[in-house]
Amino acid sequence: MDKTQVLKIKTELLCKGLYLDDKLIDHYRSQGIEIDFGRKGGAGPLGGRYFLLEDGKTLINVALWSNPKKTNLRLGEKKDRFFDVYNETKGVYFSKLELIENPQFYNLKTSDGIEMNKIALVHGLDCLASTIYQKCIYWACGEACEFCGIELSLTYNTTIAEKNYIQMSEVISAAKKEGRCSHMTLTSGTEESTDKGVNRYVELLRGVKENHPDIPLHVQIEAIEDMQYIDKLKEAGADTIGIHIEVLDDRIREKVTPGKAHLSYDLYKKNWKHAVKAFGDNQVSTYILTGFGENRNEFIDAVEKVISLGVIPYITPVRSIPGKKDLPITDYEKLLDIYLRTAILMKQYGVNPLKNRAGCVRCGGCSAISEAFKAS
Repeated sequence: MDKTQVLKIKTELLCKGLYLDDKLIDHYRSQGIEIDFGRKGGAGPLGGRYFLLEDGKTLINVALWSNPKKTNLRLGEKKDRFFDVYNETKGVYFSKLELIENPQFYNLKTSDGIEMNKIALVHGLDCLASTIYQKCIYWACGEACEFCGIELSLTYNTTIAEKNYIQMSEVISAAKKEGRCSHMTLTSGTEESTDKGVNRYVELLRGVKENHPDIPLHVQIEAIEDMQYIDKLKEAGADTIGIHIEVLDDRIREKVTPGKAHLSYDLYKKNWKHAVKAFGDNQVSTYILTGFGENRNEFIDAVEKVISLGVIPYITPVRSIPGKKDLPITDYEKLLDIYLRTAILMKQYGVNPLKNRAGCVRCGGCSAISEAFKAS
């Protein structure tokens, strides 16, 4: 598979996902294949599983749908290591995918009796990820982001509200034994306090770094008024940071992220510039979602402004939350164009996602930005 082919297949899968006939789940299990529709709540894209392309190295977080009307791509039989994927519209073979199996430590408990899969999950091959505080002020006031399922995890009892560094360190140790943790993503809901939850991060970062100094750590925050908190995160042990704007068009932001929309672009710009100074080149990113009807050229112009500050734009297609409101499906051909144009801009400004040390950008499962960088 050449780099352009990898980029095209990954982008189409990210946008469309796969139809999984739920009647086949028991059939797969009888063959020793544990497959399901993924998590229903939490931060980041929901309702999917991680796969590798047949090149054995390209990672994709693929949405799995029980409704065939959601996508024209169908997950077929498993042959040897790979599932065959078919394009139902064209009636042709599409690609091969290898399912990344869940780790064994999910069956273990921490020393205080909590199931380890309620503390942290493996994203992709070896990125351990955890929401350290599972509540958000915007959920409390009825202004949650449309695409977010952070508090649903509490509803489904798949996590606990707050994690501590002792629990996290124990899970890291267990994940390391299986080769499933070489870096870590830490995220959190926004708190009402002045520090917006940074102080909670600081305590956990220090404890984890003391126990596991070899694990690069990534943290995620929204823009914050006092820049000293960004410095505190770096000093406590964070190696990379994501300051997530999520939507670049202000008109769309007000609808899609009603709580966060009061934070100005200028505040994000101030945060990004300060974070680049604190964390260094290629260690600052921002999640940017597509599929809300944004103008493509205006979107690229806005992305260029982000890149010009030294920030990696982690561009992903928006995904509906399982069982909740249907969100738009991103046109994969438009996203492919966005990826390629963004990659060219990153090279022009000397921004390289392949040099990021920890977190979503290094994992790469939810975006094809790194594949575009390689292909451009």
